[in-house]
Amino acid sequence: MRTRVPDYYPRFRCLAGACPHSCCEGWEIVIDPASAQRYRALPGPLGERLRAALRTEDGEDFFALTDSGRCPFWDADGLCAIHRALGESATSEVCRSHPRFIEEYGPLREISLCASCPEACRLLLSADGPLTFSERRTDEPEEPADPWLAPLLAVRETAFALLADRAQPLYARFVRLLTLAAAAQEYLDADAAEELPVLCRTWPAPEPPVPSGGEGLFPRGWSVLAGLEILGGDWRALLARAERTVPGAAPDKALERIAAYFLFRYFLKTVNDGDLLGRMQFVLFSTLTVERAASLVPLPEALRLYCREIEHDEENLDALRAAFQPDGPLPPAAFLRTLTV
Repeated sequence: MRTRVPDYYPRFRCLAGACPHSCCEGWEIVIDPASAQRYRALPGPLGERLRAALRTEDGEDFFALTDSGRCPFWDADGLCAIHRALGESATSEVCRSHPRFIEEYGPLREISLCASCPEACRLLLSADGPLTFSERRTDEPEEPADPWLAPLLAVRETAFALLADRAQPLYARFVRLLTLAAAAQEYLDADAAEELPVLCRTWPAPEPPVPSGGEGLFPRGWSVLAGLEILGGDWRALLARAERTVPGAAPDKALERIAAYFLFRYFLKTVNDGDLLGRMQFVLFSTLTVERAASLVPLPEALRLYCREIEHDEENLDALRAAFQPDGPLPPAAFLRTLTV
């Protein structure tokens, strides 16, 4: 199996007690079945604490948070009581894997670090060069590749190249990404994914005409975000001031890396449902939202807040992609109006 990771992945280390925004606070701690079974059988005072904290709802085990919204095993020094007493392997799977997102596409595994984690966010934004990726092979058994995988990889590689073309203004690169996605979507809709590599070899195409009239993505995009499930009061407070945001509040090099982060994380999910254009719109909308939010808070905080609110909530992700439909509040034409002003 091939495993691909972003260039900064090997440098990631959990900040543990030094983390300014711990994942042990504010989020329900899901407990995988193997860990729950171990906790229920563990003797002694720690076992009693574990069983007192465990709850089960709809067949899923989790820890009930304290009144202050903390994991009950997050000690005052910022460290985990379970990890301290029993070692990292005794913590729940979600605790061991966070902030990693792991996706498997047959013979290909891709691992990203969610920028909701302050340290992952810092590493992503710590370089000025285009985001790159490394790959290694293992002897692990692998599933057959989906027929769409190779064509989609070709489109994504073309998208990465377009995004990294710094001879072009950033918004012009975003227009090219949107146009490429729209053309590729037509092939997928026609069940002709095998033609996508040919499309990539003949790219770029002429620039699309700018739609006349109508609104851009903002301020309507802020209203869409305000209608989603909101986790933290700090995000709610930012949304309350969102109409004061302006573009141009973040360096182009940083925004390019942010767009590449989202492109790596979401694009290949198209193999599941064929919504290539919707995922490219998500990449661009996310980057443009973070850019504008950075006029209210520092860029790393803008990115962290957005990723915390959106990337860990499948309902929010689905609602955004629904908003990107041609008859939705944020259609492709709204993207072009925003990017070509």
